[in-house]
Order: sequence, then structure tokens, then C-alpha cells
Amino acid sequence: MSAPSRKKKVSGKKEAESKRIVKEKASKPTGAPPTAIVEVRHSGRMMQRQARGYSLGEVAQAGLNFGLVRRWGLLVDDRRRSTLEDNVASLKKWSPQTKKTTEERVEGEVRKIEMAVEKEVRKAGKEIEKAGKEVEKEAKKAGKGVEKVEKKVVEKVEAPIKKRSKKKKAAAKPETP
Repeated sequence: MSAPSRKKKVSGKKEAESKRIVKEKASKPTGAPPTAIVEVRHSGRMMQRQARGYSLGEVAQAGLNFGLVRRWGLLVDDRRRSTLEDNVASLKKWSPQTKKTTEERVEGEVRKIEMAVEKEVRKAGKEIEKAGKEVEKEAKKAGKGVEKVEKKVVEKVEAPIKKRSKKKKAAAKPETP
């Protein structure tokens, strides 16, 4: 008698990775599974009828795992060898995994983040423009105020100078009656 074969132990890292992959793929699609169609020759012409299930090729082309499809309750006919594009398309449409690949998910997230950043930048730009306009208004007001103050300073400083210059001119002129 030969001893029963034992399964090899999987390292902790690989086991965790395989569990994670299964968890990602475990979400069952909503709605009734689509029915497979097969083309048959009847009375010399091609007709379509409902098939027993999807072929392995159709499942593979749709990017699905055979075991996962079985768990979802989708009928698979392992005897069929044909792959019809309509069946592959209906599988892709029904399955949540083929709707978005991981790259598409990442690209979608990146697009969302970029759009949010652009929105914030636009918002900040508008606030900066608004603040700039307010600063310009205040500067104009301050500029007018500065001009008034400068005029007053000039008048106060120049008034005594003008008086002195008038006195000097008057003193310099000889009095002629």
C-alpha cells in the first residue's frame, strides 16, 4: 500500500496573497446570469439556440476564472469548443470584474483626484483674484489718502519757506516811494 499524498504547505505570504485575490474576486455580480447562445446548422442554414452553458474559451476571453464562475452559479459547458463574441460580450457586461480592470480602476481614481485638484486650484485662483481686487481697491483708497496727506505736508512745509522767500524778496527790494 502506498501512503496517501500530502499537500505541500504554502508559505504565509503566498497564502495571504491568494486569500486576498480570492476576496477581491469573490463579489458576485448582481442580476440573473446571461444565457449562453450557440450557433447550430439546421436544414442547411445557421440558427441560434440557447446553449447548455458557456464554453471554457468564452469564460477565459471574458477574463474570468473557471472556479469563480462555477461558484457564481454560471453554467459552463466543458464539451463546447466554440467561442462566440456575443457570449463573451454578455459575460463581460454581467461580470463586475471585467467591467473595470485594476488599471482602469487606478486610472479612474487618478482622474477623480486630478479633477478634485483642478477644482480646488480654480477655487483658490478665484479667491486670489478676489483678494487681489480688494487689495487694489484698498491701495487706491490708500493712494488717495497718501496724496491728501502729501499735499497737507507739502503745504505745511512749503508755507514757511514761501513766507521766508517773500520776506527775503521784500528785504532785497529797495523801498521806492
